[in-house]
Amino acid sequence: MSDRENVVEDGLTTIPDRPPTRPTWMLGAVGFALGLGLGVLVVSPDPAVETPVPTTTAVADTPETTVGEPALDSGVAGTIEGFPDAIVAIARTPSTSLDHVLWPREGEVRVRSMTGGDHAALDTSSQFIAFSDRVPGLDGLLLSMGRFNSIQPVASSVISYAWHDTEAAHLSFTQFAGDLTRMYTVRADLNPVLVGELSVVGASVAGWGDWGWAIQQTPDEIVLLNPEGAFKDSEVGVVFASHGSGWLFAMEEDEAKLVSAGGGVRRIQTPLEVGTVRRAAFSPDASRIAVVGSSGISVLDVETQEVSRLSDFTSLSVAWSSDSRFLLAAAPSGVAVIDLEEPVVGYRVLDAYPAVAVGVLRLQAS
Repeated sequence: MSDRENVVEDGLTTIPDRPPTRPTWMLGAVGFALGLGLGVLVVSPDPAVETPVPTTTAVADTPETTVGEPALDSGVAGTIEGFPDAIVAIARTPSTSLDHVLWPREGEVRVRSMTGGDHAALDTSSQFIAFSDRVPGLDGLLLSMGRFNSIQPVASSVISYAWHDTEAAHLSFTQFAGDLTRMYTVRADLNPVLVGELSVVGASVAGWGDWGWAIQQTPDEIVLLNPEGAFKDSEVGVVFASHGSGWLFAMEEDEAKLVSAGGGVRRIQTPLEVGTVRRAAFSPDASRIAVVGSSGISVLDVETQEVSRLSDFTSLSVAWSSDSRFLLAAAPSGVAVIDLEEPVVGYRVLDAYPAVAVGVLRLQAS
């Protein structure tokens, strides 16, 4: 499974259930639509605003405070000034099992043991978790999901999965089906609903939301589907993140771009300075995108295209605080929390827990 499991930490939105649809897409017969009738769109609602000259800013010698155990007992609010949420981490233990770590805004850290699993991914609420495991003798992956204390199997022979980018406990996944690929959605009741079939074996869900799906049909072709699952468009590149507004962050070879699910592309002229891109996450307000690569982490300002390089370490998971001010990154020794307000300040928290996934719980949920 690719390590591009696209998890975007946005606010919760409740949408009505859609009746299941079962269209069949013969995506293999659809040609590329790149460049045919697609204008270059600007994310800002005012097209007359001139885009500033893009620049790369290195945030060198960022102060980093390691938060010790006594401070952890007092809660996030008393330790990281201005942080609005609780922090959630999934951490690997020496025995290869996992711990669920919750640091509330007020009170001491709570650690609960979990079953093991690979590629842990938190949903948009940080209350549901998805895992995938390889099972000897079976093609694909065994997919499981649930709350930390009630993880249950969902399906086998799974190719890929992605959480909905605004709705909690709503997952989409693809599954091997002979010479086809089937796509499903599943909620907390763990009853998968078939959405449709793709004629390309091995297609993966790169992102999805109320706007539809981004399907990685081949390593360099993105297919966009509408909310009913019907073909809408295709693009060259690889999708790494989606936002509830319908914007996707993608790479076309070494060039970053924003792709609109409604049609249109905005190319990013500034180098990201992170090496090979591995994952990304939109801030909740879509003003910034955190990009994780093989050689570090940068943040892209969507409007100005300015890139700020934040660290030299890579990460298995990044997330944003609910106010889009703080970036969290899983680290081998805990969680790095970076305050992007001036001056930039960094914290290293939960350093006793090697994090593999991070997220935030909004105040009302924490």
